Amino acid sequence: FQLDEFGMFLSAAADRKRSPRHVTEILDNMTELYSAASGVFLGAEYANRDGSNERRDIVQPCLCVYGTTTPLHFWGALQGAHVVDGSLARFIILATDEDYPDENRAARLRPSPPALIEGLQRIAGGAGGGNLTGRTAGPETAVEPMSVPMDEGARARFDALGDEITAELRAAAGTFQTPILARIAENAAKIALVLAVGRDAVQPVIRMEDAVWAIEFVRHFARRTIDAVERHVADTETEAHLKRLREIIRKAGAAGMTKSELTRASQWLRARDRDDILLTLVESGDIVTVEQETGGRKAMRFRALR
Repeated sequence: FQLDEFGMFLSAAADRKRSPRHVTEILDNMTELYSAASGVFLGAEYANRDGSNERRDIVQPCLCVYGTTTPLHFWGALQGAHVVDGSLARFIILATDEDYPDENRAARLRPSPPALIEGLQRIAGGAGGGNLTGRTAGPETAVEPMSVPMDEGARARFDALGDEITAELRAAAGTFQTPILARIAENAAKIALVLAVGRDAVQPVIRMEDAVWAIEFVRHFARRTIDAVERHVADTETEAHLKRLREIIRKAGAAGMTKSELTRASQWLRARDRDDILLTLVESGDIVTVEQETGGRKAMRFRALR
């Protein structure tokens, strides 16, 4: 599923107080489907007995979601509970390095490269053409999945990753980081599988280089997700305001911001609330105050430390 404005969808699906149940259950189902590829996902039961709306099960479901959104909508839709219960950890979150890239003036309609089409056709065909062509996802569909083996190097690397993650989980016990760390190995295995099948759809093998690339890829974005959760996800309005103000100061860089600049950038806050948050940030060591010579009265600048 390719979903634009995914943050708006997530905001509705995560709001159990105001959203209807059938919307909030989408997030629950996505969480369950993450690890359901080797089983059967049972559909909803209906009271009618006329056969017009029978229960529909999905045999070995493989749910793939590609969502695009803005950071403001995405992080604003989440609370600490979504991190702790593992909902967030099931996504690989890729933040762009440049929010406003240069305009691509050469963009135009162009045919798809033949090599890309041929590669996709090989993947769709699989070994011997596959056994799901033209089938629907009902209980009557017999599924015979292809198993993709790992070579010895890849297996050893994933075994080592398991030991690394166990040590990191023990060190991070009791923090919000554990659900994210716990999913690194599984996410990396899925990425390695995609790499192997993309290279050879007929006789795929997960090689050492696939394992190394996938693990480094997932680890990198897991670290960025942990950092983003700490900076953006809040359970209360007060915490959200604190993190938002801290982020404004952090983005100002080493130069920091004056009180007047900060006031203009945070006009949604009352003056008293802003002062309380600034005091809290100073006492917690998140920001520091620096006096600046201006030729007259000294100006106070706020600078982020982390």
